[in-house]
Amino acid sequence: MNGFAPSDLQGNYRRPTGITISNTYDINNENGKIYLLVGNSCPWCQRTLLVHKIKNLSKEVEVVFLKADIEHSEWIFNTSFNTKIQGSKRLTDLYKKANKKRIFRATLPLLISCEEDEVNFLSNESSQIIRILNSIKSESKYQPLSIKNCNQKFLNLIHNNINDGVYKCGFARNQSAYEKASKNLFAALNEIENLLKKNKGNWIFGEDLTYADIYLFPTLIRWELIYSKLFKCTEQDLSKYEEIINWRLKFFKISDVDKTCWDNEWKKDYYKALFPLNPNQLIPVLPSLGEIMRLESEKIHKSISKKK
Repeated sequence: MNGFAPSDLQGNYRRPTGITISNTYDINNENGKIYLLVGNSCPWCQRTLLVHKIKNLSKEVEVVFLKADIEHSEWIFNTSFNTKIQGSKRLTDLYKKANKKRIFRATLPLLISCEEDEVNFLSNESSQIIRILNSIKSESKYQPLSIKNCNQKFLNLIHNNINDGVYKCGFARNQSAYEKASKNLFAALNEIENLLKKNKGNWIFGEDLTYADIYLFPTLIRWELIYSKLFKCTEQDLSKYEEIINWRLKFFKISDVDKTCWDNEWKKDYYKALFPLNPNQLIPVLPSLGEIMRLESEKIHKSISKKK
């Protein structure tokens, strides 16, 4: 389990810290070609992809998708990107090339700049990457949605108790650690549900789309397919949170957000790669994400019609 999920002495899952750069860094002054390296199944990668799509940054930042090598538990490049950075067949090769050897493991997402054959790591912390991407001056002719900042304490709540919280449930080493993680996870969901009721807007903080929405979506869009089943997030059914379900559907309908969702890849990678949680590597029979969203939309429309 340590290779997947390091823990503290009490059996609580602890996510390793990543590589960051100075908060004074300005990506708009970067001379090299910018690449965002991601994997389809990773929720932390989806955070960064959401900002990339919402801000229309296809001209400024090239997205490179890596494939999950389940047998060796690492990410591998396709041949087209391997020609741009010589000798990088696996993500671990790239980390070594950039002299980033003292890390827990080579992880995604990863934001880099490349000038000739020199690789400069900018960050592999998704929370920092989304801010860097959001600061880029887009050349797109279309006016992108604005993503605003919000209270850092609330972002920490989402990050620690929900984003990491589902992993703390799934990777808990004992009953006490699991129950603690579950309690904190659903307490945070209750807080968000109440905030959505209070603010009366489309998003968590009302009419403004913020980092809180970006943080929350990748976890909740995987809920029924992955976390409630494989990670034992079962204390409450997500459908009980009507405001959250409504919020999730609105977010899913933002232009191009659906293009960051690959439910078949999620199921394959989670249920086969995390073999300590699923030793037989069986993928359960589940509805498609499109079907889940369609049923939710119909339910919400029926509810609105009844109120009228």
